Amino acid sequence: ATDFEVCIVVPKLSRAATGEDCVASLVRELEGAGLLVERVRGVPAEFIKLSASMGILGRAASEMQMKKLTCIGMELQFEWEQVAAFVRQPDGSLFSWRERFTCFRYLIYGIVNKTNSEISLKFDDKEFYWKQNESLLRRLEDEGVVKLVFPLHEEIKRKQLLRNWALNWHDFTWQPIDEVYSYFGTKIATYFAFLGMYTRWLFFPAVSGLATQLIDFGSFQWLVLPAFFIFVISWAVFFLQFWKRKNSALLARWGINYSFAEYKASANELEPIRHYLSIEREEEKNFDDAPAEKRRLQRNEWSGVLLRIRNNAIIVLGIICLQLPFELAYAHLYEKTETEALSIIQGLVERCLSF
Repeated sequence: ATDFEVCIVVPKLSRAATGEDCVASLVRELEGAGLLVERVRGVPAEFIKLSASMGILGRAASEMQMKKLTCIGMELQFEWEQVAAFVRQPDGSLFSWRERFTCFRYLIYGIVNKTNSEISLKFDDKEFYWKQNESLLRRLEDEGVVKLVFPLHEEIKRKQLLRNWALNWHDFTWQPIDEVYSYFGTKIATYFAFLGMYTRWLFFPAVSGLATQLIDFGSFQWLVLPAFFIFVISWAVFFLQFWKRKNSALLARWGINYSFAEYKASANELEPIRHYLSIEREEEKNFDDAPAEKRRLQRNEWSGVLLRIRNNAIIVLGIICLQLPFELAYAHLYEKTETEALSIIQGLVERCLSF
């Protein structure tokens, strides 16, 4: 069975077309770009499902100058002829979900009018023109013919994730993060990796909080709540640092060498990546300043680290200084209230016995 990965939604014709409509022209152009097309006529709209061979996607990635991690650890421009030199995904596929979807968008939005004149297109009673060097799909979106472009589920992998992940009742803490990344992408996989680690780490403050409520520490009871408060702050700091390490390890394992903020910025665009940087090179370079520049960069780096440590220390100490008096007051009032309550209950019991 063919695995269709992208779908284009177009409205159904309100009446029978006398000639070739723009949807038929779009299907013909998509097939000319090497895509496998299947038209499914639904009740509210018509769905155009698209699939492509690995060769078509690989050549599109080469034309886009996509960067991929190689087996020697360097990130180079992808070349279809040298496909064996690039690192594959954890599930064995060449491209991740995001890379495949980016290639699909490059192919379908890259269909432009290469003729020397405008082409007339029709849909129902509407007639418009496809201008020179203009994207056909973009023109159809502007005219309201194309309603939506979205990726399709792969039923075999979806059911496998449903069985091994969502319905896995034997191990609540285990998650197939690599499979989630291959299917849903970096953003979803990072989200569930964070939730899994956060849930496991909540075990420590939960046990400590339960112990403070069930165990009687005697004369040291007034120190329990402040100690628990300091423990929770330390737990949050350690959790954040360990999550940063795990996040970096996941990105390195997936062959991603940019931060999550940069990924979100690029994911919002979802356009083919073409970086054309115009750099003005200096005619004269003074190589004698290289050691001084290196020392300056190292000094700035260490200054930034020390500045972050100072800011974190100020924040933690400020929270402790603000919260500690309230915790001590609460512990004192709790102990005093408990003593008064016991004396009142004891007096009531003695009165009852006296009658």
